[in-house]
Amino acid sequence: MRRRLMLVAIVGVLALGLVIPGASAGGVDFRAPLSHAQEVGATNAPGAHGMATFVLDGSTLHYQISVKRLTGSATQAHIHAPAVRGANSGIEIWLCGTAALPGPIGTPTCSTTTDGSLVTGSVAVNLTQLGWMETMQAYVNVHTAAHPGGEVRGQVLDVGGTQ
Repeated sequence: MRRRLMLVAIVGVLALGLVIPGASAGGVDFRAPLSHAQEVGATNAPGAHGMATFVLDGSTLHYQISVKRLTGSATQAHIHAPAVRGANSGIEIWLCGTAALPGPIGTPTCSTTTDGSLVTGSVAVNLTQLGWMETMQAYVNVHTAAHPGGEVRGQVLDVGGTQ
């Protein structure tokens, strides 16, 4: 199972350069492996997981989030910061929303998939936000109706190539 997840993650990262505008030959700058086990508190979503990948282009952060086995459609997804693994924090960057929870103007709409690409988008980031991402003090959280506090979560990891 672990080998299969790693293979899925590697294929997703390799394909990202073709999907995200602004992706360089250097590849992905940040990633966040998502799982229900990383949520703070009990989350009954066995097998729910995903991957968020990010490419930094100047002050624009291009991203893609893919999910597998969510209990239902995502209601929203964000980057929360500052927070170390196991701690909660407020919303810092909206990644997608829905009609009921739209986020700031310009926030993309989450797809209704429970297995596949949740969202691809771009957002402006500031130096403070980027600093939190570079020092693993930010996490991605995908929320669903069954788990409004978050169904899958992953700490943002700096995987190189940042400007």
